[in-house]
Amino acid sequence: MIGVDEAGRGSWAGPLVATACWIDFSNHKLLHSDVNDSKKLKSKKRKEIIYSINKSIKYSTGISSEREIDTYGLTFANSLAMKRSIFSLIQSFKEYEDIIHIYIDGKYKPDFSVIEITSVEQKKLKLPYNNISPLVKGDSKSKTIALASIIAKETRDTIMRNYSYMYPYYHLENNFGYGTYMHKKAILRYGISKLHRKSFKPISTIYRESYL
Repeated sequence: MIGVDEAGRGSWAGPLVATACWIDFSNHKLLHSDVNDSKKLKSKKRKEIIYSINKSIKYSTGISSEREIDTYGLTFANSLAMKRSIFSLIQSFKEYEDIIHIYIDGKYKPDFSVIEITSVEQKKLKLPYNNISPLVKGDSKSKTIALASIIAKETRDTIMRNYSYMYPYYHLENNFGYGTYMHKKAILRYGISKLHRKSFKPISTIYRESYL
């Protein structure tokens, strides 16, 4: 099976990052014993788990930018990032039939049919709809989804730390784009940056008021 999860859905700034993960459970003993929902782990532990990834694990990450989120909406952008991650991962398999099922963390099944992504050979990726299932609290129930959540979280945190050098006023190295008190205070003082999601509240309100 492939497990999929995302990070950054509720953030005020920066991209949304999704990771698709596959684990060879015939070598499951090689899997780090502390793999769990990324929200239950500290950054040090998440990094430790990622550094322990070995040949029994395959994964790929897909990203939707803040501009795509503003243009298409959060739901579509979330599905886009997930499909990008799944598509990239599947390319590493010789046969699509090797993938029995795809489980996505959450209550809803994304409609990937409305999103077209083509490979270098321009062959459309066809994901059998019946082979995709949502799994509520999947990052707590499935090691595969849990590992996907860890990779997505740490990947996005790294991106936001790098952005903090470009946008030092917003304390992105600490809040990672989420609506903390210091982040709100910085926005009120310095306004919004190109990194902020203008379609999000209160970002959209501040953005409109800045042009009045």
